[in-house]
Amino acid sequence: MAFFNWLRQIIAPRNNAVKHRPRHATHRPSQPEVQPSPLPATPEPAAIVQPVEPTAPRPEPVKLGPAATLVVRLVDQRDRPLQPALILTGYQFGPVHGEIPEIEGYVLVDIQGFTQTFLAEYGLMTLTYAKEQGQPLLTYFLDYDNGHLLRKPEIKKGLLGAPYASVPPEFPFYRIFQAHGDHKGHYSRQSNQMTYFYRRNDWETVQQVHQFMELLVDHVIYDAPAGEPYSYQFPATSIWRVFTIITRQNHEKWLNLGGAQWIPMTDVERRDGPIRPELPHRTWQPEPYDRLGIVDYVAHQAVTVFEEPYGASNGEIENGATIEIRGRIIDDQQLIWYQIGPDTYINARYTRLLPTATNSYHLE
Repeated sequence: MAFFNWLRQIIAPRNNAVKHRPRHATHRPSQPEVQPSPLPATPEPAAIVQPVEPTAPRPEPVKLGPAATLVVRLVDQRDRPLQPALILTGYQFGPVHGEIPEIEGYVLVDIQGFTQTFLAEYGLMTLTYAKEQGQPLLTYFLDYDNGHLLRKPEIKKGLLGAPYASVPPEFPFYRIFQAHGDHKGHYSRQSNQMTYFYRRNDWETVQQVHQFMELLVDHVIYDAPAGEPYSYQFPATSIWRVFTIITRQNHEKWLNLGGAQWIPMTDVERRDGPIRPELPHRTWQPEPYDRLGIVDYVAHQAVTVFEEPYGASNGEIENGATIEIRGRIIDDQQLIWYQIGPDTYINARYTRLLPTATNSYHLE
């Protein structure tokens, strides 16, 4: 058996290595095998390459810290809520973002626990508001007939929207006569005004007139109808303008001659107007005066000239104008007038004389 195994090992490799060829095949040198050339392929379109933007480095996440809450209460001065509380959230030691609310009809007067940073996990801020003040009510108390104040004006203040009521006070020797304005209402953003007019108790009627009265006798003057007398009198035959006629409760009539000057309506007679006495016309005789002058008045203004001293206006002359003086008048009050035309005079105080030729100097 060992022999046959040895024989198989010798025969088996030789038989595997040798291949039998046909007898008619001749020996030829080996040539490379020619492969058929492939057909040209259709080129594919080139792909469009988009530019790639450089990406910024991703920031590291910010560590915000623990969450925090701030409660903002909106209350009045009695600690009563005016609106629901505001809840603001953030992180501890971070900023508080928000605005102070405006509440219609209220103004902010106090802040408790104010902060701009979340300091703890929970925080509390209290905003206290007060009711807005309305505009005041201003009340005047006047004598209807002379417009004088009977006392200082009164000023009342109140909360916006609060009601007010005005009651006229009493004054000795006076009665309420008229009232102007709303004596009842509510304080608003617009000021209100009330005026009470009073009249003297013993004055029954009052007439505003434009008349003239001649005094037939010397009259004592009083500070009011049936009032206190002054130390002077108005003379007989004088004519006075009458502004007011009042009738008292006892039917006495009094005349107001202007201001606090009163006389009883006795021994007087009505006139159409004051009598103007005719003054004698004065003829002025200017003395010769030959000079040159300049109008010395106000810059960029004109001075008035007259037909005669104290006479009617005769025009104007500009400041700085040169004038030729023909004559001079010195009146009873020692005032000087210059004649600068046939019927034209100017007051000497508004002129400046120029030097004469004899007073001038020539420089060599």
